[in-house]
Amino acid sequence: MFGKIHSEETKDMMRKRKNKYPLGVGIFDLQGNLISKFENNVELAKHLKVSKVTVGKYLNNNLIYDNSYYFRPIMDEFSL
Repeated sequence: MFGKIHSEETKDMMRKRKNKYPLGVGIFDLQGNLISKFENNVELAKHLKVSKVTVGKYLNNNLIYDNSYYFRPIMDEFSL
């Protein structure tokens, strides 16, 4: 691979395989209803204009964000 460049398709494939949450992460209200879905926690952090570390903390510890939202991984495609 020395001196060669990965195609965008290959880069996308590597990103998806590296992703900890293959179906994405979501913002849920306190009743458990899905509000928004994102490919990964970095996109969620950009949407909320916060650090990805902050999103990870709330996601991994099941904490309530801004007194009204949970961040959770999407478990299956049918929960949408």
